[in-house]
Amino acid sequence: MENRLEEFKTYLFDKERSINTVDSYARSVGVYFKRYDEVNKRNMMEFKQWQIEQWKPRTAAIRCISMNVYCDFIGHPEYKVKNVKVHNRTTLENVITMEEYQYFLECLKADGNDKLYYMIKFMAATGCRASELVRLEKKSLKTGEQALWKKGKVRKILIPCNLISESKYYFAEVESRYLFPNRYGEQMTTRGVSQQMKKYGRRYGIRDEVLHPHSFRHLFAIQFLEKNKNIALLADIMGHENMNTTAIYLRLSAEEQKKQIDNTVNW
Repeated sequence: MENRLEEFKTYLFDKERSINTVDSYARSVGVYFKRYDEVNKRNMMEFKQWQIEQWKPRTAAIRCISMNVYCDFIGHPEYKVKNVKVHNRTTLENVITMEEYQYFLECLKADGNDKLYYMIKFMAATGCRASELVRLEKKSLKTGEQALWKKGKVRKILIPCNLISESKYYFAEVESRYLFPNRYGEQMTTRGVSQQMKKYGRRYGIRDEVLHPHSFRHLFAIQFLEKNKNIALLADIMGHENMNTTAIYLRLSAEEQKKQIDNTVNW
């Protein structure tokens, strides 16, 4: 089975899937084979039902998609099942506030943790994902941008001039092609980014639910729209293919909606 999974990973890489997608799909296939010995239509339908009943919709959806791709890989597309529908979010929750963000930076600066300080600042100032942050190279500081390939498309990360000016002395000491390398000078993992964020965020008493890389990407989008109402530009910067994805940043959180109702309805 291990050899088959390695072949599946190679198949996915040949399809230009990202490293994170390859790992996610491989884990999902592993979950399937812990329960079933072979792939057939009946097992696939049972697997889908099991996922729906036991796991969150998004997890169930990813695992079913993964197995459908695996069915294509083994040459049996007739075994595939319909994807699990996941309703799009209508509100944005668990986003770090500007006060928490600034406090986090102040604590990191005071502790001399410049690496995590700039990791967080780059995510909050560019809107990049953790998977994009770890791929940023030092040469991007000269041009203020970096083009990254993802799923056969180019995604451009734009870096503000003031951030480049502030960080140039720190990066002058970094002996790697990457802005944020691991201790061996190679590309850092997204897991490493998350672990560092949680470790120090908890130390400083920041809410656990906002200690994830995407929280800073959300913060970027919210702050951008407060200062610049050009949602089409934001969609382009964020790398959203659908404007509806970007529009979520215009909506209030569920808690804020409740406050608005409480303050408005008096009849």
